[in-house]
Parts: sequence; C-alpha cells; structure tokens
Amino acid sequence: MSSWLGSCAVAVMLLWSAVGCSTVPETGRSQFNLISPSMERAMGRDAFTRMKASNTLSQDQNATAMVQRVGQRIAAVADLPKAQWEFVLFENSEANAFCLPGGKVGVYTGLLPITQNEAGMATVLAHEVAHAVAHHGSERISRVLAIQGLGIAVISQMNQLNSNTRNLLYAAYGLGTTLGTELPHSRLQENEADTIGLVYMARAGYDPEEAVAFWQRFADYNKEQGGTVPWFLRTHPLDEERIANLRKLMPKAKLQYRPRSLNETVPATPSPTPAKISEDPTVVLIDPKNGQRKIVKWKPGLTLYSARRMAGIRSAAEATIKRAGKTLLGRTATALRPGDEVRWK
Repeated sequence: MSSWLGSCAVAVMLLWSAVGCSTVPETGRSQFNLISPSMERAMGRDAFTRMKASNTLSQDQNATAMVQRVGQRIAAVADLPKAQWEFVLFENSEANAFCLPGGKVGVYTGLLPITQNEAGMATVLAHEVAHAVAHHGSERISRVLAIQGLGIAVISQMNQLNSNTRNLLYAAYGLGTTLGTELPHSRLQENEADTIGLVYMARAGYDPEEAVAFWQRFADYNKEQGGTVPWFLRTHPLDEERIANLRKLMPKAKLQYRPRSLNETVPATPSPTPAKISEDPTVVLIDPKNGQRKIVKWKPGLTLYSARRMAGIRSAAEATIKRAGKTLLGRTATALRPGDEVRWK
C-alpha cells in the first residue's frame, strides 16, 4: 500500500511539474489543472453536440435571440482564448443553466420566469461563463484523477473522447448521472464565479445591482419549490450569503459599469493573453544580471523554469510576473501565459 501511495505521489508531482499551475483571471488564484485548453475545447464540443441532438431546442425565437444577444455581450468581455462561443436555449422546465469548456452554453426555459429580463439573464450567463473561464470543471477533474493516482494514464487517453471520458466530463459539469455521482463546484469556485461574473456583467453594460435582484427572486422561487435546489445551485452559497457577498463586490464592479443600449456593440476587453490577437505569442524575460529583455516564444506548457532555460538565464527560482496589470508571484512550475513579463528577484 505504501509503495502504491508513493507511486501516486510521484505521479502527481510529475504531472504538476509537467503541466504546472495556471492562474484564474480576475482573482489571481493559482490552480492545479491537468487538462489542456485544446483538450477542454474538444471535450466541450463533443458533449454539446450530443446534448443538442438528445434535447429539445426552444422554438421561442424571441427568447432564443435574447439568450444569444446577452451571451455574446458577456463573451465579448470574457478572457477565454480561442473559445467558440455558442448559446442555446433548451426547452426544459427545470431552472438550470451550464457552460461547457470552450464556450458552449446552455440555458433551460425554466429559468426565464426568474431571470425576467436581459439583466437577469446576464447574471446567469456571466456566472456560468466565469466557471468556464476559470476552468473549474477541468480543475475538479484534475483533482479526482490526481487523488485516484490515475492522472498520467487517463490524461494520455483523454483526447480519445471515449465513453469514460464523456462520463467524467458530464459528471464534472452536472450533465448526467452515469457515474452515479456528480463532481460539484466547491464553495471556493462558486464564490470565484460570482466575483468574475459580476465584473463581466458590468463590463458588458448590465447594471451589476441586477444580480442581487435576480438572486432575491431565485430565493423566492426556491422557497416556493419547498427548498429543492436545481443542480447548478446545489453547492452554491446560501441565498443570504451570496447576496451579502455580491454587495461587498459591488463597488469594484460598478467602477467598470457603463450603461449601454440593447443594440450597442460591447468592445472586447483587452485580453492578458495575446493569443487572441497574435499568431506568434511571446513571453518577455528580464535578465536579472543586466536588465536585458529577452523574448521567448510561448507554447502550451511553458513554465517559469523552462522559459528561463530557453533564455539562458541563471537566477533564483522565484520571480514576479506582470500579467494584465497585475503582479503575481511565480515559482519554478508556474505556467506562463502569452504576454507575461517575468522579472526575477
């Protein structure tokens, strides 16, 4: 048993060093994620195609257009490089919504009486998009694989999109019960999605105060249902806790809020990831000896250590990373993003 646990520990350490940690936009939290963005997109496309084939799409053209309009405004300010955004309204009485990896978003018609208006829909979509931007589903899958010591074997087969892969993805996003259990969002992830979602909502031109109004309506709906909470809220904070947290976040969100007309185009927020705007993304490294700027071509899996080796820089392990106006602490296994500027201490 001890040797097996030791092997698992080594496997997890190897995976960590190979893949590194990523950083969640807006919050700056470091997370453990074994799933690459390209793998996420492939899994999301496959799952969403199957969902559309097996579920009824809403025939309400006005409601469908509204979901797509609001969704695209949220997507315009979301930091998810290479996402292929798609917003679909499903005919289903359940009050539910979800966002699969790569920008595949589904909303059930059962939510419409609660959202009531575009701002209410923006609250839901911004929250779900935030989960995708923060790669919460992949983070949960990664933790399960690491805990079970399955990381290396399973990750090597994930691109095959076989039935086991689909089941794991569905469970991570609450889209089925083939595993007999779901992998719910943690309370930390839910609070994080609230934080990011509120900012996205404001940037897209929707009054962030409407988020509080929506959750108050949902609290009333929940009471009418006898306290039965749909899947996408089972692990969310209690209504009172969520509303209190949103009020604390409101000053920051309002700084980024500018009302826009329904037909006004939302300018895309400059992304901290130049992969959206550059075909040849790079990372800037500042040599601690002479202050010289060295440019390294970015590629998936590039870590602080590998970038330093490529540039021939000898320095301490820790460094500061300037990313999207923020300064983060980086270590040897920290995953770098295009556009990062690294300076060693």
